[in-house]
Amino acid sequence: MKQMKSILATVKDDVIAFIESNSELFFNERDFQMHLAVYLRGLNKYDDVDVEYYIPHSELDNYIWKNELRLDIVVRNGNEFVPIELKYKTKAVEKRLPRFEEWLTVQVMKNQGAQDLGMYDFWKDVRRLEMVRNRFKNVTGGLAVFLTNDKAYMNAPKETSNNYLFSMSSGIHTKQKHWQNMNSTCARTHINFEVEKDYEIEWRCNAVENVDMNYCIVEI
Repeated sequence: MKQMKSILATVKDDVIAFIESNSELFFNERDFQMHLAVYLRGLNKYDDVDVEYYIPHSELDNYIWKNELRLDIVVRNGNEFVPIELKYKTKAVEKRLPRFEEWLTVQVMKNQGAQDLGMYDFWKDVRRLEMVRNRFKNVTGGLAVFLTNDKAYMNAPKETSNNYLFSMSSGIHTKQKHWQNMNSTCARTHINFEVEKDYEIEWRCNAVENVDMNYCIVEI
């Protein structure tokens, strides 16, 4: 008898299918979030797909950040929930867009830079998803999704780099998420933390309008 896939595995497969089939560049992270949510709803296989799902951080043990927690997407089937956190980091891309029967040349993606903080925020998503799963028994697991056209995220920082322990290069990454220079601005403004276990990152690529969009998904 064929074993049924878990809701976590099903949602992950659907997120991958969405990214792989996507043929348009997203303007920003909100654009990515809304298109993915609409896609998941349109599959008609889930009981609910919610966005900006608010969790009071006072409910989470040892929550060390000051900002509130609003999960980008939460998928529900029955009493099982899968939260999804998204990151969309870009380098500048210009293209021609049709608007009201005119062609406009616009910058559809901005040059965001600050890759060290982008890496920090991704691992922060992983940690927050761990905390949500641990707090709520109906959360079966979560997905941290990172989509980018900036290949700097795929490169391993030098061992002497301040953000070395926040690396997102392909391979296994250890639990400790610490800045190496505790006197740096990053260390003063972005607190150190640990995730619960080692996680593996595997990058994949989908070319969209001649732009390589690389993505990875960490399953929590």
